Amino acid sequence: MHDARGACSQADALFSLASFASLLKRQPRLASLDEDAKSGDFKLMSRVCLSDALTGNTALWRYMALDKFIDLLSTSHLFFSPLASYAKTDPFEGFLPAVCLKADAEISKGLSAETPAIIEILRKLCADPTQAAARSAFEKFAAAFEDFKTGRKRFFPAIMQSIAVSCWHQNSCESEAMWRLYAENGKAVAIETTADALRSAIESRASEHRIHIHPVKYVDFFDDMLLPQDCVVGGHRAPLLKRRSYEHEHEVRAFICRPTPENPREMLNLDYWRPTAVKLPVDVALLVKRVYVSPYQSEPFESSVRTICEVFGLGTEIIETSRLLSGQEDLVNMLAF
Repeated sequence: MHDARGACSQADALFSLASFASLLKRQPRLASLDEDAKSGDFKLMSRVCLSDALTGNTALWRYMALDKFIDLLSTSHLFFSPLASYAKTDPFEGFLPAVCLKADAEISKGLSAETPAIIEILRKLCADPTQAAARSAFEKFAAAFEDFKTGRKRFFPAIMQSIAVSCWHQNSCESEAMWRLYAENGKAVAIETTADALRSAIESRASEHRIHIHPVKYVDFFDDMLLPQDCVVGGHRAPLLKRRSYEHEHEVRAFICRPTPENPREMLNLDYWRPTAVKLPVDVALLVKRVYVSPYQSEPFESSVRTICEVFGLGTEIIETSRLLSGQEDLVNMLAF
């Protein structure tokens, strides 16, 4: 953070430090580039931090409408949505359990406990009419402190909900629930990949981002027995905590946090945290292991999916017909002798 210079700068420092210390220190920061990277001699590749809770062969699925599948193939970019975009389906996205917010509030309260006494001392010192400049600086300091007391209510949701995520379903087989939830009118496909393949597909392309991939933890946000340490997942909190009502999703999230700007003062502007989607370049051939056609569709939908895969160079050998609603006759045939 910037150095304090004079009362006004001290006010800025107080606000920025106390308001954001507990938040920003958890935001992944971009590593410093070495001289070759700075000179542009090579492109910086995307960096992925894969959770120890996932093995390389962990099967991951993404159910998507056909238009989104075509967008992935045609652009070779994976779409990351800001948490704010999920407000209608889960208004708790980006928030933390009550125990965490209470603990954070106590930290902020401790940081600001002595400030009122300091303000009163400064008020008396600045009462001298000859100290106009000092009085102006003091007024800014006092206003910044008042802003600090309510600032977390504005900035905390903005910071958390600016995190961009790509959501995947962890399972060893197809999920009937996922087809119904995410297959719009049945016109959908499911991509199957692995944790290693997702990482490799991302790391093979250049970008400025650091991507974290972790399973989501499901908790009761209002559980009085929950401890702050129970809310930490692989060193992170948001966006890896969801309510138990969504546990059926078995979600694994790839997420991107807003990088720390060169000028930390930019973080004091709410516009800096405006929710923005991220389109991350990926190697589609590495990413897509299999493509499953919706079990709720028949021809010519499957043929259309095959043509799309051929046009974009994936081939048709990776296409699988869903067995969700078929195959029972194979069991009947076992009765023959």
